[in-house]
Amino acid sequence: MSSGVVANSVRRPPVNLLDTYVRGWHESAESIVALAAELDAADWARQTDCTEWTVKDVLAHLAHLESELCRSEQSTYDSTGGSDVVSAYTALGVEARRDRTPAELVEEFAAAVDLRAARLADLPDDPAAPAPVTPGGVAWSWDTLLRNRSVDVWVHEQDIRRATGRPGGLDSTGAHVAVMTFSFAMPFVLGKKVRPPATSTVRWNVTGETPLELVVRIGEDGRASAIETLDEPSATLTMSTETFTVLTAGRRAPDQVDVAVEGDEELARATLGAMAIMS
Repeated sequence: MSSGVVANSVRRPPVNLLDTYVRGWHESAESIVALAAELDAADWARQTDCTEWTVKDVLAHLAHLESELCRSEQSTYDSTGGSDVVSAYTALGVEARRDRTPAELVEEFAAAVDLRAARLADLPDDPAAPAPVTPGGVAWSWDTLLRNRSVDVWVHEQDIRRATGRPGGLDSTGAHVAVMTFSFAMPFVLGKKVRPPATSTVRWNVTGETPLELVVRIGEDGRASAIETLDEPSATLTMSTETFTVLTAGRRAPDQVDVAVEGDEELARATLGAMAIMS
């Protein structure tokens, strides 16, 4: 099962956003606790867009990670010293909670969030400093840890909302962090995964609660970078905030969502198929 961690191809924002990341994480966590109070047995058993995970499994995953991050010292899980949270690690956390009731999982998650929120009231001055405790012992800075937690918890909030038919939260702080983070990965998507000819351009026109307009161009050297808006890009992809985040989070395939395509159809379809950046 995917860990919900944003791929390392995402470049870092140019400013210290730790406070924003913590606010996004905390808002989404509180929304999940509030949502949980509305769910019945059928809701907890519903399949989510996370392969093989039910709503209850998603909450078990969140309870696992937040509890691990409450440790005073790093857990001993062997992550091979890398920077990606491996699926085996997250699967262990869910499996260990298989016999717990939803109420017990909510209690564990809420308690861990409260403790972490108190600890994160005093943030480090250096976002690039190594975080002392990370999921599975991965080598993350404070910036990477807190950004990923904001994105991960918000994305899982959306998993629960879609599975149970309770939309919302698409204009929250977590939504803005997720859209920003995913947008920074689109040059990687176009330049490294799609690899169209030089001077090709793709515009993402994201509408709705958390809008985005982004144009990425392939330079003569083959490198992709964001540029000012063009009147006539090679391809334009128009979609809602929810569709943009569903595709970039790897939750659904392009043929399962609504996207309006203009211009180079082949380039547009290749780009849509490469947008997933969460591992």
